[in-house]
Amino acid sequence: MTIDIDRLAMLAKLQLTDEEKAMLQRQLPDILEYISKLQEVDTSNVDAKAYLTDAVNVLREDVVTSTVDELDAVVAAFPRQVGGAMEVPGVFAA
Repeated sequence: MTIDIDRLAMLAKLQLTDEEKAMLQRQLPDILEYISKLQEVDTSNVDAKAYLTDAVNVLREDVVTSTVDELDAVVAAFPRQVGGAMEVPGVFAA
């Protein structure tokens, strides 16, 4: 089995050293072969819902709990404001 480690690393967004690439080139076929053994397990008698629990999501009403005065006070206390809103540094570079 031939695996393109450079392509795999690029898809996984990993930066690998030459040593790590060489190690993966040797180990990955064995790892994949071991994992493929799971295909041999007979799961025909396993109920797909056997491991579900009775847990349910607990939801609450979506209720506004702050007032305009409180919001204005928070914005006013923020170091930088623009048009009545808080201005924060950009996350993504242009």
